[in-house]
Amino acid sequence: MAYKYGNVEITFLKHAGFKIKGSKTIYIDPYDLPDGLEKADYIFVTHDHFDHKDIGSIRRLSKHDTTVVIPSGCLLEGYRTCELDIGEEEDLNGVKVKTVPAYNIDKPFHPKGIGVGYIIEMDGVRIYHAGDTDFIPEMKDVEADIALIPVGGKYTMDMEQAKKAIEVIKAKVVVPMHYGTLPETKADVEKLKSDRVVVLEPEFK
Repeated sequence: MAYKYGNVEITFLKHAGFKIKGSKTIYIDPYDLPDGLEKADYIFVTHDHFDHKDIGSIRRLSKHDTTVVIPSGCLLEGYRTCELDIGEEEDLNGVKVKTVPAYNIDKPFHPKGIGVGYIIEMDGVRIYHAGDTDFIPEMKDVEADIALIPVGGKYTMDMEQAKKAIEVIKAKVVVPMHYGTLPETKADVEKLKSDRVVVLEPEFK
């Protein structure tokens, strides 16, 4: 079920994947998705791991004029792309986007300077997708209406780190992600529920 904020609907697809529906149709990190879904105006990829840059899902969601937004150095051939450096901002026909850092502090999986998170503004709603990251100092500078943050541990923040992130990120609503799809990312997200934290059921298992 989609969560509505203003005129924007947010659907948790699975893993780190979301559909953001407003005046444009946006997907972020679509992974392992079936045929038949609504086509994308924009697809955002946070980094080049298989469960975030899923070529099959990108192909199924793309139409002739879909733009795939990728971090600098993330190679994607055969698609219209918009490549952004960390900290860069762009206006994509009314959809504003800024890339922000996403990295591990005590793990080897996501070195600093490669993957990104995104702050996307559409129809007056600001959405922060944290990407694959630990709790990092840069989160204190994030301001958004909705924050989508990983909580599953192993490759990203675990539940305890996520609680710290929730405290410092300036967001009205926080949605946990990146848990449950991979066996090593199980988490009891119900423990995070609060007035600010909304747990969305994934659309796909």
